[in-house]
Amino acid sequence: MIQTDEEMLLAQQCVANLRRILLQARKVHSRQDYARMSAPILLEVQQREQEILEYLSRDLQRPIAS
Repeated sequence: MIQTDEEMLLAQQCVANLRRILLQARKVHSRQDYARMSAPILLEVQQREQEILEYLSRDLQRPIAS
């Protein structure tokens, strides 16, 4: 769970790195091999992106103080 802006930025960098890995893997692996090796990476990307969205929307869930 992301707690700070710095952790959120790090999570974004991790997602970008994983996407670069996937882009490179698509160039060198067959469709079947890519499908097998990319599944856990895609799941990791999805989970990290969800954590980022939750962190960014966290303040929206709190009532605004007057």
